[in-house]
Amino acid sequence: MSGGKGNSVSRHIPRQMAAHSVPMDPSAPHPIPDPLALGRRVRELRQRRGLKQSELALDRLSTAYVSRIESGQRRPERDVVEFLAERLGTTAAFLLTGIGRDEMADARLKLRYAELALHSGDAVEAERLLRALLDDKSLPLGHLRPDAEFSLARAMETQGRLDDAIHVLERLRANADVAEPLEVAIALSRCYRESGDLSRAVDVGEQAMQLAEELRLRGTDDAVKLTVTLAAAYFERGDTAHAHHLCQTAVEESEASSSPAARAAAYWNASAIASERGQLPTSVALAERALALLGETMDDRSLSRLRLELGSLLLRADPPDVERAQRTLARARAGLLTVGTAYEVARCDGALALVEFHRGDLDEAERLARSAREDVSDSAPRVAAGCDIVLGRIAWARGDHDAARDRYRAAVVTLAAHEADRSMATVWYELGDLLDQAGDMSAARDAYRSAAACMGLRAERTISREIRV
Repeated sequence: MSGGKGNSVSRHIPRQMAAHSVPMDPSAPHPIPDPLALGRRVRELRQRRGLKQSELALDRLSTAYVSRIESGQRRPERDVVEFLAERLGTTAAFLLTGIGRDEMADARLKLRYAELALHSGDAVEAERLLRALLDDKSLPLGHLRPDAEFSLARAMETQGRLDDAIHVLERLRANADVAEPLEVAIALSRCYRESGDLSRAVDVGEQAMQLAEELRLRGTDDAVKLTVTLAAAYFERGDTAHAHHLCQTAVEESEASSSPAARAAAYWNASAIASERGQLPTSVALAERALALLGETMDDRSLSRLRLELGSLLLRADPPDVERAQRTLARARAGLLTVGTAYEVARCDGALALVEFHRGDLDEAERLARSAREDVSDSAPRVAAGCDIVLGRIAWARGDHDAARDRYRAAVVTLAAHEADRSMATVWYELGDLLDQAGDMSAARDAYRSAAACMGLRAERTISREIRV
Protein backbone atom coordinates (compact mmCIF):
# COMPACT_ATOMS: atom_id res chain seq x y z
CA MET A 1 0.00 0.00 0.00
CA SER A 2 1.07 3.49 -0.57
CA GLY A 3 0.58 6.03 1.82
CA GLY A 4 0.74 12.58 5.00
CA LYS A 5 0.19 17.11 7.87
CA GLY A 6 -0.18 16.07 9.70
CA ASN A 7 0.92 13.84 9.38
CA SER A 8 -3.30 4.96 9.76
CA VAL A 9 -5.51 -3.15 13.29
CA SER A 10 -8.08 -1.62 15.61
CA ARG A 11 -9.41 -2.35 19.04
CA HIS A 12 -8.90 -6.05 18.60
CA ILE A 13 -6.40 -7.41 16.11
CA PRO A 14 -7.73 -10.68 14.65
CA ARG A 15 -5.69 -13.73 15.47
CA GLN A 16 -5.18 -14.50 11.82
CA MET A 17 -3.26 -11.22 11.47
CA ALA A 18 -0.71 -12.40 14.02
CA ALA A 19 0.76 -14.66 11.36
CA HIS A 20 2.23 -13.60 8.04
CA SER A 21 -0.43 -12.78 5.49
CA VAL A 22 -0.68 -14.80 2.29
CA PRO A 23 1.70 -13.18 -0.21
CA MET A 24 -0.13 -11.08 -2.73
CA ASP A 25 2.18 -11.55 -5.74
CA PRO A 26 0.68 -14.27 -7.98
CA SER A 27 4.16 -15.08 -9.27
CA ALA A 28 5.42 -16.03 -5.82
CA PRO A 29 5.00 -19.57 -4.45
CA HIS A 30 2.19 -19.75 -1.91
CA PRO A 31 -0.77 -21.93 -0.88
CA ILE A 32 -3.84 -21.68 -3.11
CA PRO A 33 -6.07 -19.06 -1.47
CA ASP A 34 -9.35 -20.51 -2.84
CA PRO A 35 -9.11 -24.11 -4.15
CA LEU A 36 -12.83 -24.19 -5.03
CA ALA A 37 -12.53 -21.14 -7.28
CA LEU A 38 -9.33 -22.45 -8.86
CA GLY A 39 -10.95 -25.84 -9.48
CA ARG A 40 -13.93 -24.21 -11.14
CA ARG A 41 -11.68 -22.20 -13.48
CA VAL A 42 -9.66 -25.32 -14.39
CA ARG A 43 -12.85 -27.26 -15.15
CA GLU A 44 -14.42 -24.45 -17.22
CA LEU A 45 -11.27 -23.93 -19.32
CA ARG A 46 -10.80 -27.69 -19.81
CA GLN A 47 -14.38 -28.11 -21.00
CA ARG A 48 -14.13 -25.04 -23.24
CA ARG A 49 -11.13 -26.63 -24.95
CA GLY A 50 -12.84 -29.97 -25.27
CA LEU A 51 -10.29 -31.85 -23.15
CA LYS A 52 -10.92 -34.86 -20.98
CA GLN A 53 -9.41 -34.95 -17.50
CA SER A 54 -6.99 -37.65 -18.65
CA GLU A 55 -5.90 -35.48 -21.60
CA LEU A 56 -5.28 -32.53 -19.31
CA ALA A 57 -3.29 -34.71 -16.93
CA LEU A 58 -1.04 -36.20 -19.64
CA ASP A 59 1.56 -38.43 -18.00
CA ARG A 60 2.40 -35.98 -15.19
CA LEU A 61 -0.79 -36.10 -13.12
CA SER A 62 -3.32 -38.79 -12.45
CA THR A 63 -6.88 -38.37 -13.69
CA ALA A 64 -8.12 -38.77 -10.12
CA TYR A 65 -5.85 -35.93 -8.96
CA VAL A 66 -7.17 -33.61 -11.68
CA SER A 67 -10.71 -34.55 -10.62
CA ARG A 68 -9.95 -33.64 -6.99
CA ILE A 69 -8.43 -30.31 -8.07
CA GLU A 70 -11.53 -29.45 -10.09
CA SER A 71 -13.80 -30.29 -7.16
CA GLY A 72 -11.72 -28.14 -4.80
CA GLN A 73 -10.61 -31.10 -2.69
CA ARG A 74 -6.91 -30.60 -3.39
CA ARG A 75 -4.60 -27.61 -3.10
CA PRO A 76 -2.08 -28.05 -5.93
CA GLU A 77 1.49 -26.81 -5.53
CA ARG A 78 2.69 -23.88 -7.59
CA ASP A 79 4.45 -25.99 -10.21
CA VAL A 80 1.22 -27.97 -10.76
CA VAL A 81 -0.74 -24.73 -11.24
CA GLU A 82 1.81 -23.58 -13.81
CA PHE A 83 1.58 -26.95 -15.62
CA LEU A 84 -2.22 -26.74 -15.76
CA ALA A 85 -2.08 -23.10 -16.94
CA GLU A 86 0.26 -24.07 -19.79
CA ARG A 87 -2.00 -26.97 -20.82
CA LEU A 88 -5.08 -24.71 -20.72
CA GLY A 89 -3.50 -21.80 -22.59
CA THR A 90 -3.75 -19.32 -19.73
CA THR A 91 -1.60 -18.00 -16.90
CA ALA A 92 -1.07 -19.21 -13.36
CA ALA A 93 -2.18 -15.77 -12.19
CA PHE A 94 -5.56 -16.20 -13.89
CA LEU A 95 -6.09 -19.64 -12.33
CA LEU A 96 -5.21 -18.25 -8.90
CA THR A 97 -7.12 -14.95 -9.04
CA GLY A 98 -9.51 -15.09 -11.97
CA ILE A 99 -7.92 -11.93 -13.36
CA GLY A 100 -6.14 -11.93 -16.69
CA ARG A 101 -3.04 -9.93 -17.52
CA ASP A 102 -4.89 -7.13 -19.30
CA GLU A 103 -7.53 -6.82 -16.58
CA MET A 104 -4.89 -6.70 -13.86
CA ALA A 105 -2.89 -4.05 -15.71
CA ASP A 106 -6.05 -1.97 -16.17
CA ALA A 107 -6.95 -2.26 -12.48
CA ARG A 108 -3.43 -1.32 -11.40
CA LEU A 109 -3.47 1.73 -13.68
CA LYS A 110 -6.82 2.93 -12.31
CA LEU A 111 -5.61 2.47 -8.74
CA ARG A 112 -2.43 4.39 -9.55
CA TYR A 113 -4.42 7.32 -11.00
CA ALA A 114 -6.51 7.46 -7.82
CA GLU A 115 -3.42 7.38 -5.62
CA LEU A 116 -1.83 10.19 -7.64
CA ALA A 117 -4.97 12.30 -7.19
CA LEU A 118 -4.82 11.67 -3.44
CA HIS A 119 -1.13 12.52 -3.25
CA SER A 120 -1.67 15.74 -5.19
CA GLY A 121 -4.31 16.83 -2.68
CA ASP A 122 -7.50 16.14 -4.63
CA ALA A 123 -9.11 13.77 -2.14
CA VAL A 124 -12.58 14.23 -3.65
CA GLU A 125 -11.40 13.10 -7.09
CA ALA A 126 -9.42 10.26 -5.53
CA GLU A 127 -12.54 9.03 -3.76
CA ARG A 128 -14.56 9.19 -6.99
CA LEU A 129 -11.96 7.14 -8.87
CA LEU A 130 -11.62 4.60 -6.07
CA ARG A 131 -15.36 4.08 -5.70
CA ALA A 132 -15.70 3.59 -9.45
CA LEU A 133 -12.90 1.01 -9.31
CA LEU A 134 -14.35 -0.84 -6.32
CA ASP A 135 -17.87 -0.84 -7.79
CA ASP A 136 -16.80 -2.14 -11.22
CA LYS A 137 -18.18 -5.69 -11.16
CA SER A 138 -16.65 -6.45 -14.57
CA LEU A 139 -13.16 -6.01 -13.16
CA PRO A 140 -12.26 -8.51 -10.41
CA LEU A 141 -9.72 -6.75 -8.20
CA GLY A 142 -8.38 -9.75 -6.32
CA HIS A 143 -5.46 -8.74 -4.11
CA LEU A 144 -5.73 -5.09 -5.26
CA ARG A 145 -9.02 -4.64 -3.38
CA PRO A 146 -7.47 -4.10 0.08
CA ASP A 147 -5.08 -1.53 -1.41
CA ALA A 148 -7.98 0.32 -3.06
CA GLU A 149 -10.02 0.25 0.17
CA PHE A 150 -7.06 1.55 2.17
CA SER A 151 -6.60 4.45 -0.26
CA LEU A 152 -10.35 5.13 -0.02
CA ALA A 153 -10.07 5.37 3.77
CA ARG A 154 -7.17 7.81 3.40
CA ALA A 155 -9.21 9.93 0.97
CA MET A 156 -12.10 10.11 3.43
CA GLU A 157 -9.75 10.91 6.32
CA THR A 158 -8.20 13.74 4.30
CA GLN A 159 -11.69 15.19 3.80
CA GLY A 160 -12.29 15.05 7.55
CA ARG A 161 -14.82 12.19 7.39
CA LEU A 162 -13.19 10.25 10.19
CA ASP A 163 -16.16 7.99 11.01
CA ASP A 164 -16.36 6.81 7.40
CA ALA A 165 -12.61 6.21 7.29
CA ILE A 166 -12.71 4.26 10.56
CA HIS A 167 -15.50 2.05 9.20
CA VAL A 168 -13.39 1.05 6.18
CA LEU A 169 -10.22 0.60 8.24
CA GLU A 170 -12.03 -1.59 10.79
CA ARG A 171 -13.20 -3.81 7.97
CA LEU A 172 -9.68 -3.95 6.55
CA ARG A 173 -8.08 -4.96 9.84
CA ALA A 174 -10.34 -8.03 9.93
CA ASN A 175 -9.11 -9.08 6.49
CA ALA A 176 -6.34 -11.67 6.70
CA ASP A 177 -5.26 -10.78 3.15
CA VAL A 178 -4.13 -7.26 4.11
CA ALA A 179 -0.47 -7.17 3.15
CA GLU A 180 0.46 -4.16 5.34
CA PRO A 181 -1.34 -4.50 8.69
CA LEU A 182 0.89 -1.90 10.36
CA GLU A 183 -0.14 0.75 7.84
CA VAL A 184 -3.77 -0.01 8.65
CA ALA A 185 -2.98 0.26 12.36
CA ILE A 186 -1.25 3.61 11.96
CA ALA A 187 -4.16 5.08 9.99
CA LEU A 188 -6.79 3.64 12.33
CA SER A 189 -5.07 4.81 15.51
CA ARG A 190 -4.60 8.26 13.97
CA CYS A 191 -8.28 8.49 12.96
CA TYR A 192 -9.46 7.43 16.41
CA ARG A 193 -7.14 10.01 17.97
CA GLU A 194 -8.30 12.81 15.70
CA SER A 195 -11.94 11.88 16.36
CA GLY A 196 -11.31 12.19 20.10
CA ASP A 197 -11.55 8.48 20.96
CA LEU A 198 -8.18 8.34 22.70
CA SER A 199 -8.74 5.03 24.50
CA ARG A 200 -9.34 3.20 21.25
CA ALA A 201 -6.44 5.02 19.59
CA VAL A 202 -4.15 3.69 22.32
CA ASP A 203 -5.69 0.21 22.20
CA VAL A 204 -5.20 0.00 18.43
CA GLY A 205 -1.60 1.13 18.71
CA GLU A 206 -0.72 -1.22 21.58
CA GLN A 207 -2.11 -4.29 19.85
CA ALA A 208 -0.37 -3.31 16.63
CA MET A 209 2.91 -2.98 18.55
CA GLN A 210 2.40 -6.54 19.77
CA LEU A 211 1.81 -7.63 16.18
CA ALA A 212 5.02 -5.90 15.10
CA GLU A 213 6.88 -7.87 17.77
CA GLU A 214 5.33 -11.15 16.65
CA LEU A 215 6.21 -10.46 13.02
CA ARG A 216 9.70 -9.24 14.01
CA LEU A 217 9.10 -5.89 12.38
CA ARG A 218 10.56 -3.72 15.17
CA GLY A 219 13.01 -1.19 13.81
CA THR A 220 11.36 -0.98 10.39
CA ASP A 221 10.02 2.33 9.09
CA ASP A 222 6.41 1.27 9.66
CA ALA A 223 7.19 0.17 13.22
CA VAL A 224 8.84 3.52 13.99
CA LYS A 225 5.84 5.40 12.56
CA LEU A 226 3.53 3.18 14.60
CA THR A 227 5.50 3.97 17.75
CA VAL A 228 5.18 7.73 17.29
CA THR A 229 1.50 7.40 16.37
CA LEU A 230 0.94 5.54 19.63
CA ALA A 231 2.98 8.17 21.47
CA ALA A 232 0.72 10.88 20.05
CA ALA A 233 -2.35 9.06 21.38
CA TYR A 234 -0.80 8.75 24.86
CA PHE A 235 0.21 12.39 24.71
CA GLU A 236 -3.30 13.56 23.86
CA ARG A 237 -4.67 11.35 26.66
CA GLY A 238 -2.37 13.04 29.16
CA ASP A 239 0.18 10.25 29.67
CA THR A 240 3.08 12.51 28.75
CA ALA A 241 5.75 10.50 30.60
CA HIS A 242 4.98 7.34 28.63
CA ALA A 243 4.60 9.37 25.44
CA HIS A 244 8.07 10.81 26.05
CA HIS A 245 9.47 7.30 26.60
CA LEU A 246 7.93 6.09 23.33
CA CYS A 247 9.27 9.08 21.41
CA GLN A 248 12.75 8.52 22.79
CA THR A 249 12.50 4.86 21.79
CA ALA A 250 11.37 5.87 18.30
CA VAL A 251 14.23 8.36 17.97
CA GLU A 252 16.76 5.72 18.99
CA GLU A 253 15.32 3.16 16.57
CA SER A 254 14.97 5.66 13.76
CA GLU A 255 18.60 6.78 14.07
CA ALA A 256 19.55 3.31 12.84
CA SER A 257 17.10 3.65 9.95
CA SER A 258 18.04 5.00 6.55
CA SER A 259 14.58 6.49 6.08
CA PRO A 260 14.34 10.28 6.51
CA ALA A 261 10.55 9.97 6.91
CA ALA A 262 10.84 7.61 9.89
CA ARG A 263 13.38 9.82 11.62
CA ALA A 264 11.29 12.91 10.89
CA ALA A 265 8.23 11.28 12.46
CA ALA A 266 10.21 10.52 15.61
CA TYR A 267 11.61 14.05 15.91
CA TRP A 268 8.21 15.58 15.15
CA ASN A 269 6.51 13.78 18.04
CA ALA A 270 9.45 14.37 20.38
CA SER A 271 9.04 18.06 19.56
CA ALA A 272 5.38 17.92 20.64
CA ILE A 273 6.33 16.34 23.98
CA ALA A 274 9.03 18.96 24.61
CA SER A 275 6.53 21.70 23.80
CA GLU A 276 4.02 20.27 26.29
CA ARG A 277 6.72 20.27 28.96
CA GLY A 278 7.44 23.94 28.31
CA GLN A 279 10.81 23.23 26.71
CA LEU A 280 10.19 25.49 23.72
CA PRO A 281 13.81 25.89 22.53
CA THR A 282 14.21 22.10 22.53
CA SER A 283 10.84 21.70 20.85
CA VAL A 284 11.74 24.16 18.08
CA ALA A 285 15.13 22.49 17.54
CA LEU A 286 13.52 19.04 17.23
CA ALA A 287 10.85 20.38 14.87
CA GLU A 288 13.52 21.95 12.68
CA ARG A 289 15.38 18.63 12.50
CA ALA A 290 12.17 16.94 11.44
CA LEU A 291 11.55 19.67 8.86
CA ALA A 292 15.04 19.24 7.39
CA LEU A 293 14.55 15.47 7.15
CA LEU A 294 11.13 15.77 5.56
CA GLY A 295 12.64 18.13 3.04
CA GLU A 296 14.50 15.09 1.67
CA THR A 297 11.20 13.34 0.90
CA MET A 298 8.30 14.06 -1.47
CA ASP A 299 5.66 14.05 1.26
CA ASP A 300 4.34 17.57 0.69
CA ARG A 301 1.46 17.27 3.14
CA SER A 302 3.65 16.20 6.04
CA LEU A 303 6.11 18.95 5.17
CA SER A 304 3.36 21.59 5.20
CA ARG A 305 1.87 20.27 8.42
CA LEU A 306 5.23 20.37 10.13
CA ARG A 307 5.78 23.95 8.98
CA LEU A 308 2.40 24.76 10.55
CA GLU A 309 3.51 23.16 13.83
CA LEU A 310 6.85 24.97 13.76
CA GLY A 311 5.20 28.32 13.03
CA SER A 312 2.82 27.81 15.94
CA LEU A 313 5.73 26.95 18.24
CA LEU A 314 7.59 30.10 17.20
CA LEU A 315 4.53 32.15 18.16
CA ARG A 316 4.53 30.57 21.63
CA ALA A 317 8.15 31.49 22.30
CA ASP A 318 8.91 34.24 24.81
CA PRO A 319 9.10 36.65 23.10
CA PRO A 320 7.33 35.36 19.95
CA ASP A 321 9.58 35.04 16.91
CA VAL A 322 7.01 36.79 14.74
CA GLU A 323 8.92 37.32 11.50
CA ARG A 324 10.23 33.76 11.38
CA ALA A 325 6.78 32.45 12.25
CA GLN A 326 5.28 34.49 9.41
CA ARG A 327 7.70 33.06 6.84
CA THR A 328 7.19 29.51 8.08
CA LEU A 329 3.40 29.77 8.20
CA ALA A 330 3.20 31.40 4.76
CA ARG A 331 5.07 28.43 3.27
CA ALA A 332 2.84 26.06 5.22
CA ARG A 333 -0.31 27.70 3.89
CA ALA A 334 0.90 27.59 0.29
CA GLY A 335 1.41 23.84 0.61
CA LEU A 336 -1.80 23.17 2.53
CA LEU A 337 -3.88 24.94 -0.11
CA THR A 338 -2.79 22.17 -2.49
CA VAL A 339 -2.50 19.06 -0.32
CA GLY A 340 -4.10 19.94 3.02
CA THR A 341 -7.59 19.84 4.47
CA ALA A 342 -9.91 22.78 5.08
CA TYR A 343 -9.30 22.34 8.81
CA GLU A 344 -5.52 22.63 8.35
CA VAL A 345 -5.82 25.74 6.18
CA ALA A 346 -8.15 27.33 8.76
CA ARG A 347 -5.74 26.49 11.57
CA CYS A 348 -2.91 28.08 9.58
CA ASP A 349 -5.01 31.20 8.95
CA GLY A 350 -5.71 31.42 12.67
CA ALA A 351 -1.98 31.33 13.39
CA LEU A 352 -1.32 33.94 10.70
CA ALA A 353 -4.00 36.14 12.29
CA LEU A 354 -1.96 36.08 15.51
CA VAL A 355 1.15 36.96 13.49
CA GLU A 356 -0.58 40.03 12.05
CA PHE A 357 -1.83 40.97 15.53
CA HIS A 358 1.76 40.96 16.83
CA ARG A 359 2.87 42.98 13.82
CA GLY A 360 0.20 45.59 14.56
CA ASP A 361 -1.94 45.06 11.44
CA LEU A 362 -5.24 44.67 13.29
CA ASP A 363 -7.41 44.84 10.17
CA GLU A 364 -5.58 41.98 8.46
CA ALA A 365 -5.51 40.03 11.71
CA GLU A 366 -9.29 40.42 12.04
CA ARG A 367 -9.87 39.39 8.42
CA LEU A 368 -7.84 36.20 8.82
CA ALA A 369 -9.33 35.30 12.20
CA ARG A 370 -12.92 35.82 11.04
CA SER A 371 -12.32 33.80 7.86
CA ALA A 372 -10.77 30.90 9.79
CA ARG A 373 -13.55 31.02 12.40
CA GLU A 374 -16.23 30.80 9.72
CA ASP A 375 -14.45 27.94 7.93
CA VAL A 376 -14.35 25.65 10.97
CA SER A 377 -17.51 26.82 12.76
CA ASP A 378 -17.53 24.78 16.02
CA SER A 379 -16.37 21.53 14.43
CA ALA A 380 -12.77 22.22 15.50
CA PRO A 381 -13.06 23.72 19.01
CA ARG A 382 -9.39 24.55 19.49
CA VAL A 383 -9.20 26.47 16.21
CA ALA A 384 -12.58 28.16 16.73
CA ALA A 385 -11.73 29.20 20.29
CA GLY A 386 -8.28 30.34 19.21
CA CYS A 387 -9.84 32.61 16.57
CA ASP A 388 -12.27 34.03 19.13
CA ILE A 389 -9.33 34.73 21.43
CA VAL A 390 -7.45 36.59 18.68
CA LEU A 391 -10.59 38.58 17.84
CA GLY A 392 -10.96 39.39 21.53
CA ARG A 393 -7.35 40.60 21.74
CA ILE A 394 -7.94 42.77 18.65
CA ALA A 395 -11.04 44.31 20.23
CA TRP A 396 -9.14 44.94 23.48
CA ALA A 397 -6.28 46.59 21.56
CA ARG A 398 -8.84 48.90 19.89
CA GLY A 399 -10.26 49.83 23.28
CA ASP A 400 -13.55 47.95 22.87
CA HIS A 401 -13.33 45.99 26.13
CA ASP A 402 -16.95 44.83 26.11
CA ALA A 403 -16.50 43.26 22.67
CA ALA A 404 -13.29 41.63 23.89
CA ARG A 405 -15.06 40.08 26.90
CA ASP A 406 -17.84 38.82 24.59
CA ARG A 407 -15.27 37.11 22.38
CA TYR A 408 -13.49 35.52 25.33
CA ARG A 409 -16.82 34.22 26.67
CA ALA A 410 -17.64 32.84 23.22
CA ALA A 411 -14.36 30.92 23.36
CA VAL A 412 -15.34 29.57 26.78
CA VAL A 413 -18.68 28.33 25.39
CA THR A 414 -16.96 26.66 22.44
CA LEU A 415 -14.38 24.87 24.57
CA ALA A 416 -16.85 23.87 27.30
CA ALA A 417 -19.13 22.20 24.75
CA HIS A 418 -16.47 19.68 23.78
CA GLU A 419 -14.76 16.90 25.68
CA ALA A 420 -11.61 18.14 27.39
CA ASP A 421 -8.23 16.74 26.44
CA ARG A 422 -4.68 17.72 27.18
CA SER A 423 -4.27 19.60 23.92
CA MET A 424 -6.86 22.17 25.05
CA ALA A 425 -4.99 23.05 28.25
CA THR A 426 -2.85 25.76 26.61
CA VAL A 427 -5.93 27.43 25.13
CA TRP A 428 -7.72 27.36 28.50
CA TYR A 429 -4.68 28.87 30.26
CA GLU A 430 -4.41 31.65 27.69
CA LEU A 431 -8.11 32.30 27.99
CA GLY A 432 -7.83 32.43 31.77
CA ASP A 433 -5.07 35.02 31.58
CA LEU A 434 -7.06 37.17 29.16
CA LEU A 435 -10.26 36.95 31.20
CA ASP A 436 -8.24 37.88 34.27
CA GLN A 437 -6.85 40.88 32.40
CA ALA A 438 -10.38 41.82 31.32
CA GLY A 439 -11.53 41.79 34.95
CA ASP A 440 -13.81 38.75 34.65
CA MET A 441 -12.34 36.90 37.62
CA SER A 442 -15.07 34.29 37.94
CA ALA A 443 -14.72 33.22 34.31
CA ALA A 444 -10.92 33.34 34.63
CA ARG A 445 -11.02 31.03 37.64
CA ASP A 446 -13.23 28.57 35.71
CA ALA A 447 -10.85 28.69 32.74
CA TYR A 448 -7.87 27.85 34.98
CA ARG A 449 -9.81 24.99 36.52
CA SER A 450 -10.62 23.67 33.06
CA ALA A 451 -6.95 23.94 32.08
CA ALA A 452 -5.96 22.02 35.19
CA ALA A 453 -8.58 19.36 34.46
CA CYS A 454 -7.20 18.95 30.93
CA MET A 455 -3.74 18.45 32.39
CA GLY A 456 -4.99 15.99 34.99
CA LEU A 457 -3.95 18.40 37.78
CA ARG A 458 -5.63 19.67 40.90
CA ALA A 459 -3.70 22.89 41.30
CA GLU A 460 -5.07 26.14 39.95
CA ARG A 461 -3.16 29.08 38.56
CA THR A 462 -3.12 32.08 40.89
CA ILE A 463 -5.24 34.93 39.61
CA SER A 464 -3.17 38.09 39.60
CA ARG A 465 -5.99 40.33 40.81
CA GLU A 466 -7.81 37.98 43.12
CA ILE A 467 -8.70 40.83 45.50
CA ARG A 468 -9.66 44.20 44.10
CA VAL A 469 -10.01 47.46 46.03
